[in-house]
Amino acid sequence: MTSCVSPPARGLLFLVTAPSAAGKDSVLRAVREQMTGLAWAVTAVTRAARPGEVEGRDHFFLGHDEFEVRRRAGWFLETARVYGRSYGTPLHQVLDPLAAGGDVVLRLDVQGARALQQRLPGAVVVFVDPVSAEEAERRIRERATESPGEVNVRLDAMHRYELGYAAQADYRVPNPMGGLEVAADHLRSIIVAERLRARPRVVDLNQLQPSTDAPVHP
Repeated sequence: MTSCVSPPARGLLFLVTAPSAAGKDSVLRAVREQMTGLAWAVTAVTRAARPGEVEGRDHFFLGHDEFEVRRRAGWFLETARVYGRSYGTPLHQVLDPLAAGGDVVLRLDVQGARALQQRLPGAVVVFVDPVSAEEAERRIRERATESPGEVNVRLDAMHRYELGYAAQADYRVPNPMGGLEVAADHLRSIIVAERLRARPRVVDLNQLQPSTDAPVHP
């Protein structure tokens, strides 16, 4: 395991986002295997688990009705409607470790990252870049986990607003084909660099309030 710099007294929040099929999950897995001292927030989604996905590790897989019940109860920090499904970040997954002084890594779609960046300016936003729209499209089609209609929805979102969000992130991590280990090294370096800042970024915990707004379309 890689030895890590001790985190500051106040926890840091890293929002890691990317267009569909940019490989952010693979990058995050590589970082998680080699880096300690991080809390890994798990998001909820209204779909069934894909092959190899594990409940509570990759996502919380909820039905539409259960998602709505939890949203109305204030269980989520933010929610969004993306690719025809509802996504949400459970509030406790972020608030509890930050309040305890721990650093949190939160994996988000671009819409969710954009919303939280506006609410939490102290968060560190990292954009995992597939390098080109053509490469992202090839990955989406090759993984064959979506129907043709779902593929078109993802491609439309990627071209309309996802790729352009890179300019609003704090860091941009290229993840070309075959570049996974380099991308993971870059993300690890970002985390260490943020921990070593003379004036660390601070997330206002008072802004970590539940969202009961209905998910909105991008």
